[in-house]
Amino acid sequence: MENNFRDIEWIERYLDRSLSEEERQTMERRLELEPDLKSKYYEHKQLIEGIRYSHIQNKLEQLRLLESSLPPVTEKQRVNVIALWKPVAIAASITLLIAACYFFALNPTPQELYANQFVPYPNVFEPTVRGNINTSQDKRTEAFRAYDQGDYATASQLFTELSASHSEPGILLLLGNSNLIIGKTQEAQNNFLELIANYDELEAQAKWYLALSYLKQGEGEKAQLILQELSDPQVTYSKKAKELLDNMK
Repeated sequence: MENNFRDIEWIERYLDRSLSEEERQTMERRLELEPDLKSKYYEHKQLIEGIRYSHIQNKLEQLRLLESSLPPVTEKQRVNVIALWKPVAIAASITLLIAACYFFALNPTPQELYANQFVPYPNVFEPTVRGNINTSQDKRTEAFRAYDQGDYATASQLFTELSASHSEPGILLLLGNSNLIIGKTQEAQNNFLELIANYDELEAQAKWYLALSYLKQGEGEKAQLILQELSDPQVTYSKKAKELLDNMK
């Protein structure tokens, strides 16, 4: 229970942007690696947005009631109109400011879009079975097993060693995913770019994760350029790319 309260406190501070840079990076890594925390984050975010929306509606209703209660303005009273409407104008300004903040909150940051969209690419190349550990297994098997078990730091190290002697599109894709998860974003981008430049296989997948890596760095324009390529109806990631582009507008 204590951990749950602590997680909620971190989520609230993350949404309020009151975390330090180091704390923010820690939180984003946890959101990538902990599905339960990620689910809790989106539930809390939706709750806060609902409260904000309800607050705006209440303010607008108060303004409508205030307007309806005002007496008709006669010629003699016209001189006092400015003074009479001054508090209404102030209240309206405050409400508009609140509304602007609310709609701003609805526009996710590139990092939030990344956290929402990123799912590690599955190991469809050489899947391993949990619990079936062979002490004589080679480095290649160890690398794929580490990836399947979520040990992305070990997977990154082993896939890097494998790529140094013999590069493969599948290994490059999983290596890029591993580096992206453990925070080696630039290395991940190099992996995806190498895959795109040297292989015809898995090009769409590499571009999708390259776009996500740019979002993680806050480089929305670079991500948009790649997503526009992927939005071609003949491309595998067409639907996801279009949805992500819509969320970036």
